[in-house]
Amino acid sequence: MTVPVSEKNFLEKMASYVPGVAGYREREGRRETDRRVREFLAGRLDEGRAGLTALRNAATDAGQLKTLDAIGRLDRILQKSVSSLRYADYGFSGLFDQLKIHEAELDQICAYDAALVTDVVALSDALRAISAAAPDGSTLVALTTTAEQLDLKIVRRREILEKPTT
Repeated sequence: MTVPVSEKNFLEKMASYVPGVAGYREREGRRETDRRVREFLAGRLDEGRAGLTALRNAATDAGQLKTLDAIGRLDRILQKSVSSLRYADYGFSGLFDQLKIHEAELDQICAYDAALVTDVVALSDALRAISAAAPDGSTLVALTTTAEQLDLKIVRRREILEKPTT
């Protein structure tokens, strides 16, 4: 079976981040690929969240209540995203139990996951960068907005997987 160019690009991109990703093309590997992608994304967000502990401690020591509130809000959004990824139904049975998945649906899933990986890696890197320095309020607001948008994309991913286009 020939793998479409879009899936090849997706797999190359994913392989640079997530070891062992086989792709969504083969029915047997779909659940495992989905699990690995979700676990990778959750792990990267957890790494970013870990840096917030030092920021929270510094804000507490300095008595910066507004900063502490902003850090707490950001952490809650990230924690929700991690939980959504980590504890989603295994393999999204609405998609993976189908006998026949059309190429257009697979292309949509591959493209969405590739964009999601890029967004998670960028946010995780930004969170690690701010943990080394005391961020100002606008930086925390921007990161919180980015985290909220990412959480919406994670919810949308589930919708795409449960109700692929026809």
